[in-house]
Amino acid sequence: PTDIIPAFCLGADFEFYKYFMEDIGMKTEHYNQYLKDGIVDTPPVNHALSVAMNFDCDWYTWMPRLHFDSKKESMIDTWGSFQKILVRDNGIPHAWYSGPSLTSKKEIKAWWEKGRPKGYINLLLKGVKKTLRTLMKPKYNEFLMLVGLSGPYECISMSIGLGQLAKYCRKEPEFVREILERNFEVQGKGLEKLCKINPPIVMCGDDYGYVNGLQMPVKYWRQFIKPILKQYVEIVHNHDLKFILHSCGNIGAIFKDFVELNIDGVESLQPTINDLGYLKRKYGDKLALLGTIDDTDLLVNAEPADVKKKVTHQIKILGKNGGYIPGATNFLLNQKVENIIAMIDTIHTFNF
Repeated sequence: PTDIIPAFCLGADFEFYKYFMEDIGMKTEHYNQYLKDGIVDTPPVNHALSVAMNFDCDWYTWMPRLHFDSKKESMIDTWGSFQKILVRDNGIPHAWYSGPSLTSKKEIKAWWEKGRPKGYINLLLKGVKKTLRTLMKPKYNEFLMLVGLSGPYECISMSIGLGQLAKYCRKEPEFVREILERNFEVQGKGLEKLCKINPPIVMCGDDYGYVNGLQMPVKYWRQFIKPILKQYVEIVHNHDLKFILHSCGNIGAIFKDFVELNIDGVESLQPTINDLGYLKRKYGDKLALLGTIDDTDLLVNAEPADVKKKVTHQIKILGKNGGYIPGATNFLLNQKVENIIAMIDTIHTFNF
């Protein structure tokens, strides 16, 4: 066993950044140095915050490019998802997914006729390569940045909607495959290019679950999503890199599939809706478990002493024999600063 377990930071929104950075004493000169080094410090990723807080690694999924659709008067990404940018009363902006824009088969085909989805990786590679190399220097304590692309499920479900996806899975399975394959033409090429800059780990985000189970029946996940996800993993492994999947929700039903796909680790693993003890016993020798520190209640409402107690318990149970990287289960959006600090300190000072 090692004396330090890597901690994980997943980012935040503008408001959280503002009060968090003020609280830990980050000043203009700190921002300027991070920017000079090419280190991102804007939502949904903040490597500068991760470094300043002594995290050992963080990750983010490359977001597709947005364009303004004059007909729908909205921002839409390359897959066909509405993205809304709002400015709150306090002047702080916020951006989030707001729904599918491709609400019929006709609209889906018209989207393709416009040449979409379009590749977007080339616009990001240079900056990501610089940040990756900079963070791994001794100056930043060999900080590890995990980077990846969105997975096959989110690209289709968020662009055409869950209802339409369910209908096509039942009635027009070949059309579902066609959508997935067109999307993968972009993502597959993007993964190849990403792997060539040689990040130690590629981490892709694809949320399969919600509180009570999967967002789609297991049989459809295995029929449509699993074959495409397999190609993601194979591309990464062909470059001798590790593949980690971020997936929110109750996803225990497909954990054995993750093992079959040779996925190296699974991240998020919300403790309130997943049987983490069982997953550790059953699969802990086959893939790594990441996350598991509840961001929805524990880090929001508990006191620092409670956070320390819970994090210690998780490490004792899930860290046995290795294969565990603890951290918040999702983006840091509204958690108490003192609870995040308590989580980090507990992880770094855990006595084996």
